[in-house]
Amino acid sequence: MRADAVRNRQRIFDEAHSAITAGEITLTLNELAHRSGVGVGTVYRLFPTQRAMLEAVLEESVRGLIGVAAEAEQHPEQHPEPVQALVEFLHAALSAALAQPGLIDILITETDETDSLRQAKAELGAAASRLLARIHPAPALTGENLLKLLCGLIHAVNEHPADRQPAAIDAYLRILRAGLTPSPAP
Repeated sequence: MRADAVRNRQRIFDEAHSAITAGEITLTLNELAHRSGVGVGTVYRLFPTQRAMLEAVLEESVRGLIGVAAEAEQHPEQHPEPVQALVEFLHAALSAALAQPGLIDILITETDETDSLRQAKAELGAAASRLLARIHPAPALTGENLLKLLCGLIHAVNEHPADRQPAAIDAYLRILRAGLTPSPAP
């Protein structure tokens, strides 16, 4: 690939990343071309659709969540209580999703346009399933269902004013934790 083509691709991706991070999740490809200083065809070769652009930019965030889950999974000595490890993963995931506009849409959608995002979401679901499997007795919840629950929590927290969101995260996760912790035997 020519050096100018590589620079254009990077400039387009960087501009898309900046816009989406700033909350412009409905940025059109035509506007992206204008902001990037390239032709519309150049943008469409990189991102065939607006959704593909959103997926490409937010896949990094999904992979970040995989890393958070893997950290909790790979270091049980740092997270000896399985429920606490899961709650810490969910707290990090909630914080990431609130900081990254559009991530909830990427997580909840079942029809992804890009194979790499589809793979990343499968890896995230598998990592969440492994965290759930450490809990005894095992909750009647799959990793995929846990991610859908996470999306519900994101929506619920977003309903609060920004200054009350950290307290809302803590409250919702306390409720979830109580539901995952086995009751003491009578």
